Amino acid sequence: MVSVYLTASRRTRDGFLRTTYTAAEVDAVVAYCADLNRCYFLPITLVEGRQACQLRLAPSRNNQRALINWAVEYELGAIAQLEERCHGMAEVVGSSPTSSTATPSERTSISVAAHEFRNRFGWYMQCAAEGEPILVTHRGQPRLRLSPVVQQIRLAA
Repeated sequence: MVSVYLTASRRTRDGFLRTTYTAAEVDAVVAYCADLNRCYFLPITLVEGRQACQLRLAPSRNNQRALINWAVEYELGAIAQLEERCHGMAEVVGSSPTSSTATPSERTSISVAAHEFRNRFGWYMQCAAEGEPILVTHRGQPRLRLSPVVQQIRLAA
């Protein structure tokens, strides 16, 4: 299980004040698990007002199915970071690591969890219309593929 703690603390005259995040403050939380070497994107609808969030990696022993946050549904792919090289002149190049961004020839379909797909359906539909194939997964298993309609050319007889 991956546990993400979501509180901010500050010291006041009366002691420590612990607060949680709201939609007015943040849009989402991104968490990194060093043990798994994975990043997770948690939308504010999942974390708002909560002190912690648990992401399950494997089924529970009591076979609970309701109200479970599957880690695979919130996995975030490689994260591109811009690097600044300082050698007397400021410049920003590429990404670190360079393997984190695919070249157009290497690009395959976007893989997205069903929950995220439902929340951003319009955006993914627009991506598919522009030629980017979308693979929708549920609990890590591929369920459907969204791709643009191919226009058929009719030949006159």
